[in-house]
Amino acid sequence: MQIFLRNIVAKSVSVTSMRKTPLFPLLFLLFILSGCGTTPCAKGDLHYHLIGFSDAEADTIILRRFPKNSTILTDSFVFNETNPIRFVRISDTLVMPFYITTGLLQSDYDYQLYFPGAARVISITSIQEEQTYGTRSGFINTSAGCTNIIKGCTVDGILVNAVVFPNAIYLRK
Repeated sequence: MQIFLRNIVAKSVSVTSMRKTPLFPLLFLLFILSGCGTTPCAKGDLHYHLIGFSDAEADTIILRRFPKNSTILTDSFVFNETNPIRFVRISDTLVMPFYITTGLLQSDYDYQLYFPGAARVISITSIQEEQTYGTRSGFINTSAGCTNIIKGCTVDGILVNAVVFPNAIYLRK
């Protein structure tokens, strides 16, 4: 009987001592902190501005997309009056203030931009993208809205640095 009572007392002491320790706040803190760290930002898109093109020469653009280092056509998109890319003229440069996602360039592909009105084809290859990371703290994701940086690319065989914001290059007629 004495052993039985000793076991009951021991069990009640251990339960009582657990209630006195701050176990719940500690577990809650560990749960919150387990979500801390870094997360990759979204892929960057390369924007392009046109130097020396008239409005008429830029009103139709045929964008051809190829796998990197390949000549096999994957997709092509026609941008014209029914599916336009809107440009705003600033001096001799047409700037793209609003973006159609199919009109933006990603580092996964190589591209050709064909301007029938200007009888000009521009090849854009080797888009270099720097992976960036945002932070998250528990349930608060501060990396939302962050995008990778496009460092540069090759335009018609010439290495070109991109303007970091908004990941843009300037294409000459």
